Order: sequence, then C-alpha cells, then structure tokens
Amino acid sequence: MIENLEFEEFYKAIRSEINDDSNEALKEGYRIDRFTEYFINQLGEFGITADANICFVEKELGNARAISNAWDIDEEEGRLSLFITDFRDSETPETITKQDVVVAVNRAARIYKYAEKKGYENLEVSSGEYIMIRTIKEAFQLITQVHIYYLTDGQLAHTNDIQTSLNDLPVYVSYWDIQRLYRLVSSGREYEPIEIDLEQKFGKGITCLSMPSNTDEYQGYLAIIPGDMLASLYDEYGSRLMELNVRSFLQQRGKVNKGIRETILKTPHRFLAYNNGISATAEEIMTERTANGDMVIKKLIGLQIVNGGQTVASIHRAKKIERCGHLATLAVQAKITVVKACMLEELVPKISRFSNTQNTVNEADFASNDPFHIAIEQLANTTWAPGEQTRWFYERARGQYEVARNRISGNSAAKRRTFDAQTPKTQKFAKVELAKFYNCWEQKPEIVARGSQKNFVHFMTHIAKDRPGFKPDEYFYKQLIAKAIIYKAAEKVARKHKFSSYRANAVAYTISLISFKTVGRLNLTSIWEFQDISDALSNTLNDWMPVVRDAIVTTAGSRNVTEWAKKSECWQEIQLLDLVIPKALEDEFRKGDALPTVGGRARSGRTDQLSSLDRQNINRVIQQDAELLFKLGMWGKNTGNLKDIQISIVLTAATYAAAGWESIPSHKQAKHVVAAIEIAKQAGFFDRE
Repeated sequence: MIENLEFEEFYKAIRSEINDDSNEALKEGYRIDRFTEYFINQLGEFGITADANICFVEKELGNARAISNAWDIDEEEGRLSLFITDFRDSETPETITKQDVVVAVNRAARIYKYAEKKGYENLEVSSGEYIMIRTIKEAFQLITQVHIYYLTDGQLAHTNDIQTSLNDLPVYVSYWDIQRLYRLVSSGREYEPIEIDLEQKFGKGITCLSMPSNTDEYQGYLAIIPGDMLASLYDEYGSRLMELNVRSFLQQRGKVNKGIRETILKTPHRFLAYNNGISATAEEIMTERTANGDMVIKKLIGLQIVNGGQTVASIHRAKKIERCGHLATLAVQAKITVVKACMLEELVPKISRFSNTQNTVNEADFASNDPFHIAIEQLANTTWAPGEQTRWFYERARGQYEVARNRISGNSAAKRRTFDAQTPKTQKFAKVELAKFYNCWEQKPEIVARGSQKNFVHFMTHIAKDRPGFKPDEYFYKQLIAKAIIYKAAEKVARKHKFSSYRANAVAYTISLISFKTVGRLNLTSIWEFQDISDALSNTLNDWMPVVRDAIVTTAGSRNVTEWAKKSECWQEIQLLDLVIPKALEDEFRKGDALPTVGGRARSGRTDQLSSLDRQNINRVIQQDAELLFKLGMWGKNTGNLKDIQISIVLTAATYAAAGWESIPSHKQAKHVVAAIEIAKQAGFFDRE
C-alpha cells in the first residue's frame, strides 16, 4: 500500500530508471543488477555501505542455494559485505514476509561458506564470480565480521532484526525495503540515525548523570562507558558513528593515536586519567531509574561521536588486531549531548569544532555549512544551462531537491511538471558526487576508488589546504558541471560494456587517464555549452574503458583488485598504458597547441610519437605553480645545483605557469624540468617549501 503521493512518485521514478528504454531493460537479470546498483549507490551516499561490486552469483551448497547480488571487502576493517536483492518489479510495492527475508539472508550467508568449502578453482577465470569467490577465499584471515544487506523494492511486513550465524564470525544483518529507502532519501538528513538498544545488545545500560539545563535546545549527560562496549559498537557501525560520516580514523600515524594505543595495551587502568574521552550527540535518549536511584541509559537514537573518534577506533583496533582481552576494564568518559533534530545541522558541527582538542579538525570537516558548498548551491540556483531551459540542482543538504520541488509546486501537477522539466533529476548532484566528478578529472582515481565518503573527506581537506579561502565562481561551476557530464557519460559507457566487476574503478580510471593523456586540455567550456560530450570523447571512453578495466585487474596480479585500485601504484601503472589520443579528440582541445608539446611533432601531426614517459613528464610539470618553479630556478642558480640549461628551462616553465599554461613545455623541456625537480628533491629543497 503506497502511503502518500511523494512516495508513489519516488517508487515510479525508480521503476522508470530501472526499466529504461534500452533493449537490455527487457532482460530480468539486467534490471536486477540496475536496481541493486541504484540501491547501493543511495546507501553509499549516506555512508551506510561502501562502493560494492555488482555481481550475481548463485551456487549449490549441499541441498541449499548460495546467492549474492553484490559484494565488497574492506580489508582495513576486516569486513565482508554481501548484498542480496529481492526485486519484484510490481506496479505497486509488494508485501515482503519475514520468511522471505530469512530465506534470502541465509542464502547470502552461504556465499561465505561456499568460498570456504568449494573455492574458485573450477570457476571460469574471466568471470565475476571467480573474482568474487577468490577474493573472499584469499581474505579469510582478514575477515573478522560479515555484513549482509537485504534490498527489496517491496515493503517489509516486520520490523524485527533477523539473526544468523557464520562459524565464529559476528554477522550483522541490515534489511532495506523501498519504504525505508524513501524515508532515508527524503529525510533531509546527512546520515541515517543509528538506534542502539543497550539492554538488548549488551544486557545492561549505561549509568549516567543528567546535567541541569537552562535551555530547551539540548540536554547533557555524563557517563563512563566500558571499552569493550565501545569496541563492539564500532565493530558493527564503523564510520557511521563518526561526526555525520565526515571524519575518518587517521590510523596510528599521529602522536595522539600512538599514545592512546600504548595506554590501552600497557596501562589500561590509567586510561580514564590520561584520555579526554569522547563527546557524542544523540537525537534521543531513553533512561530509567534503578531501585537504588541511579539513572541508566537504556537506548540511544541518532548517536554520533563528534570528538574522540580516534579513541574509539584505537580501542577497536586493540580488540581486533592486538587481540586485547582486558577492554571490559577500560573506562572511557563520555559527554553525551541530546540535540533536537531541528538543531542538528547548526549545533553538531559547532560541538565537534569546539570540543575537539586532541587532533586538529579542519573547517572542511564540517561539510554542509562550509562556504564552499554554500557557494556551489548559490551558483546552481542562479546559473542556467545554455538556452536557459534547464539548470542543475545541487543538494548541499539531504532532501533539498524534494523540498524545493514540493515548495514550488504545492499541489499543482502542472507546476510540478514545470519544475521537473527545468530541474530534471538527471541534473541533480550531491556533495559526494561533486567530489567524484572533481577528483576523477584531477587524476586521483585511486582516491575515488577508496569509496564515496573517504573520497569526499580527501576532496574537502585538499580544497581547504590547497586553496585556502577559495570561493567558487561561475567559471569554476561551469567547469565542474562539464566534469559531471563527462562522469555521467562514462557511467553510461560502463553500463553498455556490462563489466562483471570493478565498473566504478573502470569509470574513474578511464576519466583520469583521458585527463592525463590530454594534459587536462579537453575543452570543458564546450561541454558545458552543449551540455553533452562529443562523439569523439564518447568513442574514446568506449574504446579505452575495457582496456583500462582489464589493466587494473592484470596489474593487480595476485593482490586484491579492489584494494589495488586504491593505491597510487595502480594509477602509475595505468598511466603507462600505450593508448593514443585519437585525432578527432585532439581537434577539440582548448586554445593552445593540439598536444602537450610545443615542438615540431605536434605541429606536423606526428603526435603518436610522444612516449608515455614524455606525457608523464609534461603532466608532472604542469601540476607545478609559477611561484614554486621560479623559486626552484633561483635555488638552482644560487646553489649551483642545477645546470644553466636546466635553470633556463625551469624559469621558462615558470612563465608558462604564470600565463595559465596557455603554452606548455615540449617533451624535451619537460624532461629537463623533471630532472631539476628530482635534483632539488634529493637536496631537500621541497622540505623547506
């Protein structure tokens, strides 16, 4: 039963997207894969799941079946995620019984058992299931937990958690029907509130003190939480507990983290004295008084750790990696602030900013209200595509698109159609998507491969670091939309190729490779003006993507391909692919020489003679700014560490940089500049810079 008009339109929109007008849409397997991908992408934007590999696998295990529609392994977290899809494709959502879910979840769990007992030896080497089963098999020693996600376009008739077991591994089951997805997407939140029933999960609550309050904006509580309880919560929810999914654990790199680890392992009885504890927020807390008058927290809704995330992650690491057995005696102080839902966006970032003293928190960590995102939203609202028939819509905060749609149209179907025509959903994009568009073109596919949330954190951190105080203008916005158009076109090409796995990696790496090979000289302004990519670029994406995807797999060797794609070494290998920019695409380059050289070969059309190393050197040079190149040239002159010809060419490159690289170095010039950079690096020049 469809509960309201907005939900009905949401459901119809999904069906329309899954059942597109292509011939492939007639095939049931294709539609199931599309639905699975759509669902996972939506959950990924909220940090609920990682970017998963779409791969339908069905195997016999004894008298039972093992089925999965997608999978992912996070080696750092030791987590295997398995997705099982129950796709009904009905005119209206069907009712899903508890038994339906139980059967599906158990089938997904058997995939792990199949990999353990049967292995991959008899599977087709080039198949997606071979890659999946082999990856799981080879990661057995790393897997410490299994997450099973049940996805359906129906509506669940029950609300109780489903339990299953898998050897000695903890198994967490998350079930998502179409109604729950609708509520999440339309909630306007940046995250899905986590509900934790402490008594049900741990058999006891947390004793606390309620602090007197002179405001109705929040209520404060102080508590002592056992270390093993925090470790278990992080085990299940991971980064979803961390400050609206923006901050991530920084590993054991900084002095603070190493100190936390040493205290946990060597002097746990002093942890409360040494450690500042955690600061957390919640939307709601349920408490009760015990017989002796103590107040106990029974349930937490919307828990978010806004300071002390590294403390929690370090405790979890001690449990999982160091196998620390005394965490129950570890006492962690906690300040929990209950904030009304209407105040979350305003108060939570400020609580995190003002309470964080252990590690520097960049302003970029507080995403939605960052001036950068506000500026992008303003530009989206005021910048129309050429012809002024449509505009792009930027969701700075969750659900803004639907809010704007309903506010403008009200109950008028005609106004709603006008809004949809002027602001189509295909031209809606959110923060994590913006980061993908940008970083792909910035030649950072290995960062994009780390997943939506980690890529977003990297993007925000580097925008703040590399361009402090930067405020996007109309030119930046139009260039960004051009990158969005390229990315969306690349996704269509990837779907056409029907890759059995690593499709997202193929998209990111192919875009980055085109940016690299063209030295970023593709005419983005033209793409903005036409609101589409050219046939030449489309053909290049189509021709290169299978080669790039296969190269990612091949260069991984015996390594986990998903983890390999996250490493800079993978990107270095892809950069060396012997792929030449087609002449038709060269002709579309923006003002300047046709290829990255000012030498005779480009002018004579003999561009194919540029080696991969030539292009790599040129690309490396034009990543430098004018000031650094000028300082490098003067350093070489004053110290005598550089030859006269090197100094001269470095200073020439500095003038090119100052002019916005309208002219760019030849392959010979680039070779000299790169040599100078390497000499300076060995001499410690960049350490001072």
